[in-house]
Amino acid sequence: MKLRYGLFVLVNVLSVANADGNMSGIYTLPPSKVYIEPCQREALHQHPGIIEKLRILDRQGNFWIRHQILAKDGSESAVLCDLANGEMIGEQQLINDGI
Repeated sequence: MKLRYGLFVLVNVLSVANADGNMSGIYTLPPSKVYIEPCQREALHQHPGIIEKLRILDRQGNFWIRHQILAKDGSESAVLCDLANGEMIGEQQLINDGI
């Protein structure tokens, strides 16, 4: 019984290792989204705080990312970045109307 169980575990470990070896590029971002992290760093550099919301927008095949950032003083900003080149497209100070 122990021999069969050991053989079962060995076969499963080898199959998992083989499956991982065949998935080399599965976690690679497509070219249109490689600037996700640089955009996030730039958004936080321009508006230090915490990212509350993150949204990827598809504008007819052009991908943008919108960061909604909450600053320590309570103010909120939205920063829009182009994922094709990592450039900031725009920024906006959000107004809380108290409702």
